[in-house]
Amino acid sequence: MRYAIVADIHGNLEAFIEVKKQLKKQNIDKYICLGDIVGYGANPKECLELSKRLFDVIIAGNHDWACCGLFDVKYFNPYAREAVLWTQNVINEEEKNFLRSLPLTRQVDDFEIVHGSLYHPDEFNYILSISDALKTFKLMKTQICFIGHSHAPAVFSRDEKNRIEYIDRNEVRLENNLSYIINVGSVGQPRDGNPKSSYCIYDRDKKVIKIERIAYPVAITRDKIIKAGLPPFLAIRLGSGR
Repeated sequence: MRYAIVADIHGNLEAFIEVKKQLKKQNIDKYICLGDIVGYGANPKECLELSKRLFDVIIAGNHDWACCGLFDVKYFNPYAREAVLWTQNVINEEEKNFLRSLPLTRQVDDFEIVHGSLYHPDEFNYILSISDALKTFKLMKTQICFIGHSHAPAVFSRDEKNRIEYIDRNEVRLENNLSYIINVGSVGQPRDGNPKSSYCIYDRDKKVIKIERIAYPVAITRDKIIKAGLPPFLAIRLGSGR
């Protein structure tokens, strides 16, 4: 069984299309989205429509919740807040209801998924450190939990003695005595210094998790954001992956 797991598309249609093309070549059995389909980018409607067609399982991110009125925009920085308000005016009520219907967490077969953290998932906390990871490890009911939210790929492991390690590799072979938190990075707005879209392949039979990258036409996405009247910063940052 092979799973494609993506997060943080953020209305970036060009990146989403390139990732989809790449995944269609990889014998994927099930497609999973960890939230934030909308926000920041200029194509929220198109990304929502493509998501409905592609993904077998979708959960909500903080931008998804904010754009449908379930999460207060006061928690966002000014650029993100402006993008949320813009998106609210672009998507229709049916699309907002779809976002409202998305759960915050799910167990899919032998793993769990959440946008930010299993620790108060409705608060969308980040997992950026070992201490952050510990809170989610304590709540996990399976060996693996996939997350997004930070826009930067990362892997944490925990052993039977509760020792947590950050693993700086794009490919990890799972060990039976370890549990894992996998941040799959971002399709639409990477922030790890690499502007290429990030996504994850989990091969359950081979017990391998791999983070992959794919380039997309950043200039087209950048021009769309500026033309839409969204904050130029949201366009400029795409080229540096920051």
